[in-house]
Amino acid sequence: MEKRGWKIIAIIFITLFVVENLFLGWGMSLIQDSINKENECAYNVCGEDLIEYYEYFDDEEVCECYDIDMNLIKSKYLG
Repeated sequence: MEKRGWKIIAIIFITLFVVENLFLGWGMSLIQDSINKENECAYNVCGEDLIEYYEYFDDEEVCECYDIDMNLIKSKYLG
């Protein structure tokens, strides 16, 4: 029984390692997608000189651009 015990523990740890790496990769891809959308908002949608401030709402996937007086200049759905 002792000879097989380490093999079972090794299989469990390898499985946990693989599952952990899959979750880590999935989480990193979600973060990267959010960063890419915010960069698209900042540079492609609100990249004009008149725009002083931008805000990207991740839940609604909406980009809003404001001037220096906080008046809404542009709003675009990025989804």
